[in-house]
Amino acid sequence: MNKVMELVNKFSKKAPQLKPYEWMIKHTPQKEWIDGQGVYLWLAFFFSEIGAGIYFISLFYNFVLGYIVGWLMTLILGGIIHMKYLGQPKNAWRILLKPKTSELSRGMWVIMIYAVLGFFQIAGSMINIFPWAGGVFYKILMAVICLMLIMHGFATMYVVRAIPSWHSSIVLPLSIISGIWVGSQFVEFFFTIGGKNAHSLEVWSRVFLFVYICFIVMYLWSTMKESETAEFSIKELIKGMYSEIFYIGVVGIGIVIPLLLTLAMWSGPNFGLVFIRLVSVFLGDMILRYSIMKSAYYTPLVNPTR
Repeated sequence: MNKVMELVNKFSKKAPQLKPYEWMIKHTPQKEWIDGQGVYLWLAFFFSEIGAGIYFISLFYNFVLGYIVGWLMTLILGGIIHMKYLGQPKNAWRILLKPKTSELSRGMWVIMIYAVLGFFQIAGSMINIFPWAGGVFYKILMAVICLMLIMHGFATMYVVRAIPSWHSSIVLPLSIISGIWVGSQFVEFFFTIGGKNAHSLEVWSRVFLFVYICFIVMYLWSTMKESETAEFSIKELIKGMYSEIFYIGVVGIGIVIPLLLTLAMWSGPNFGLVFIRLVSVFLGDMILRYSIMKSAYYTPLVNPTR
């Protein structure tokens, strides 16, 4: 984690500094959502969505430990960091008043519903009460809520039309597979610790990894076609200022290492390799989200390319 934060600080300092008038005629980097206090938003989105991913995968195995870890990660880690970003927790309740017009407000409502329904399901699973919370319909409802929560961060970014690299048709599917992929790695790790059979999860891990790689490639390729500013953002990510963190963090740590470890476990999961892959996947996906947020540029007002 310290290495990740060192990279974050390094590339925050490298961000270009524009003169006051240049935002009208040049591609302007967005800073509010990733620099300074904005770093908390990146981390809040990440932990909230990964927690929901853990919960989602656990639903298919009725895995109570996964429910607890996912629920706590979303509400405790994600929630506390979210409050840190907002700065004035006592006024945060006002976000809830605009669900019709604010994606952030809708996301907060989803988190609240997730918190309440998740509590009943966890309590019912642990002490055998609330039998209705263990039924198929309830699990389907929780799965839908988890998917909505996994999409929350990227959905909030997607509505910012002035940043075309976020307003891409691939952003939301990428967020879904991202949360599910990382969530599956946590659940598989818990299975191997507890001596449970993780073979079926390992098979799904191969599928999730392949789909994850495909959607990253699709995001880069399709976003390049969106507009001149979107193309500029992607070029900064893969060729320019942020290419180092992208290739080391996303490609190297997040894709190549998990791919090699997955091939090494083709005959079955291994505790040590599963743990290393979990750490690699966790850091790689965190850096992917940081890279997408950091390399985002606003479309210039003068002569913008549509």
